[in-house]
Amino acid sequence: MTAPAVPRFDQLGALGWQDRALDGLNCVLRCVESVLAFRGLGPQEVARALNGPLDPVGRDLAKDFDGCRVNYRTDFDDGSRNVPFVLESLSAGEPVMVLPDRFHLPGDVYEGRFHFHDHAVLAVDWSPEDSVMSVLDTDADPADGFRRHWTLTPALRALFTWVGTVSVTGEPDRRDPQEYFAERLDRDTALLSVGARALDDLIEELTGTGLEAVTARALHLLVLGDIQPQLFIYANALAVPPSSGEQLVLPPELAAVRTAALEARVHAKRLGIALIAAHEKPDPLAVYPRVLPLSRPLRDAMERLREALVAAGGREGPADPTATDRLRARFAQIESINFPVREEATA
Repeated sequence: MTAPAVPRFDQLGALGWQDRALDGLNCVLRCVESVLAFRGLGPQEVARALNGPLDPVGRDLAKDFDGCRVNYRTDFDDGSRNVPFVLESLSAGEPVMVLPDRFHLPGDVYEGRFHFHDHAVLAVDWSPEDSVMSVLDTDADPADGFRRHWTLTPALRALFTWVGTVSVTGEPDRRDPQEYFAERLDRDTALLSVGARALDDLIEELTGTGLEAVTARALHLLVLGDIQPQLFIYANALAVPPSSGEQLVLPPELAAVRTAALEARVHAKRLGIALIAAHEKPDPLAVYPRVLPLSRPLRDAMERLREALVAAGGREGPADPTATDRLRARFAQIESINFPVREEATA
């Protein structure tokens, strides 16, 4: 009997996945991408479904998308209350994204230590006969299809504190890249201009105060979870569809915007990966000051993207004096939601 089809992590078909899953997207977006591909969307259709406002301040890359939606359920006090929903969904053929409480995750580096929610996996199958759940995990062995197999013991049920399902909210967007770009140019130019300045202000403040365990982790989540994916998805949404072959060539100003967005995302990735590496050093607080200068190439690249958008005809709009405060609030939200037990995290 043939096993039912389920989503998978396909490096060949995924957006920009070369060496690691963090090539352009984050773990949440790899899960959403996998579901969208499972629903029949092609690479550019996936990029446009994942796209949204080019807004480093207000956009949350865990939920704000043009063509899809993630419906979350949280129960931070007792994740076991989410388990019936997860099992019912899997039994009905509906994959479920899980952001596990790593305090309860067997074998995890933070097991029994910290209540961190900074990683996502995609549950795709449930075997009631042996109580085993199969999940896709960007950190799992590629030779086994990036799969892990969880035996659902009573203790393991506690980790399901944050789960969600993915739905497609509209028809795939197959418009010509120039039409697609023109429709959003003024809005995205204004949002990116304001957001780049706010990000510059925030990083200057963090440089002045110095990073500690929680703020350093929150910064890597902001950079890898929100900033890099926005830039990467935006560039992919503006690409020439593979089906068009050599018949369609992007105009120079649009190509320049794509190039600038991709260059900025590379610098975002470098900063984020360096912060992750610093977390694992014996004395991370001594390493963070050496990592923060990597933010300067990112900020410079975002300025070049702003210039490319303006050169393409985008209007910046008025200054937003509230932007930095709103980004500070977003940063504080990342700290509180992903690392809710601050006393343990700083120990």
